[in-house]
Order: sequence, then structure tokens, then C-alpha cells
Amino acid sequence: MLRRKPTAIAITSEDLAAFEEARHRKLSKENFTQGQASIGSHVDLDPSDELKPLPGDKAKIVRSREERIGINRRP
Repeated sequence: MLRRKPTAIAITSEDLAAFEEARHRKLSKENFTQGQASIGSHVDLDPSDELKPLPGDKAKIVRSREERIGINRRP
């Protein structure tokens, strides 16, 4: 079996700033929706929103092992 070297990941200060901003927005949104819920208004939240890619991210195509190596090709 072939193996490749692990990919080195470098986290920059811009990455940390973007993460902190996203975290702050999420916490602010959660606090706002909790405040709205306590007031009595109804807010529709989709629980699968966290699984959706962000607009700037490329969608990753997920394939099974068999699809990747071409086993399940039908004649």
C-alpha cells in the first residue's frame, strides 16, 4: 500500500482572526435567538446549516472507496 507524507498545516494570524470573528458572530446569533425565544417570537433554525459549506468554500465531492478505485463500474 502506498502512503504519502503527512501534510503540514500552518495557522496564520489571519486564520485565527477569521475563526474568532466567526465564533463571535455565532455566539452573538445564538444569544440573539435565545433573547427572541424568551420574548415569544419564533425563529426557524435549520440544524443542518452547520454541515453546509460556507459560500467561499468549495464543495467537496465525497465518494465511497469503491467509487474512488473504480470497482463498482457497471458494464
